[in-house]
Amino acid sequence: MKNYIGLNIKYLCENNFLSQDEFGAKFGLKKSVVGTYVRGISYPKVEVMQKICKEYNLTLDEFINQDLYLKNKGYTSAGTVQSINEPETPMYESEKEALLKTIEAQKETIAAMKITIDTLLQK
Repeated sequence: MKNYIGLNIKYLCENNFLSQDEFGAKFGLKKSVVGTYVRGISYPKVEVMQKICKEYNLTLDEFINQDLYLKNKGYTSAGTVQSINEPETPMYESEKEALLKTIEAQKETIAAMKITIDTLLQK
């Protein structure tokens, strides 16, 4: 049965501007362990999943069985948008990839701004 644990951990890291190392530190995990979760090689213990769910206000069902990225964009697990005023619209991978690239670009901009601020503060 398909689950979204690894994908959702990756999403939580990206959405909260955390590296896998920082995410792991919040829950007493090493970066390499978080990496195995993201790649679907292994899964967290139930206790760890409970801590993650509590931290991010999720149910275990949401964390395990739903793509949080799509859920937060208003898409169902079938890849369609639920809207009263609009017909169902399919979610395309290219749209998701474009949004993820935008997030990465924004992270880089934020990092550059932090460097600029630190430089200005040192003067």
